[in-house]
Amino acid sequence: MNTPARSQRECDALARHLVGRACPPDLVARYERAVADLDLRLSGAAQLAWDAACAFPPLLAALDAGVALWDRNGTVRRRLLVMFSLLEAHPDNADRFLFRPRSLAERTRTLLRCLLAPFAMLFGTPLAIACRVAARKS
Repeated sequence: MNTPARSQRECDALARHLVGRACPPDLVARYERAVADLDLRLSGAAQLAWDAACAFPPLLAALDAGVALWDRNGTVRRRLLVMFSLLEAHPDNADRFLFRPRSLAERTRTLLRCLLAPFAMLFGTPLAIACRVAARKS
């Protein structure tokens, strides 16, 4: 199990990637419990990729894109989806999932992210494959 500080950093990195703001403090314990209950422990290359991705946000986006394409049912993808569902259900993040009109700057940022998505997939593919191979070995 992670130390509390490490778990908080991991949750913050995931929350900032998924909803664009820090993780609410009460979600850290729920996330840890979900990871333990669903047996979503990582080992080997998957753990290294996960730790690096949580420490470096662009790498987290690449890992997310890679596992979405190449390892949909893998442990890394399931951890991301667990955090996403916890964040979606939390009242502090309800506004992130409701429709609202977007400004030109926000639309431009979304367009830029869509244009950069293939590069994230390009960098995420080797990470996802490494995680998949590591999962088969353990």
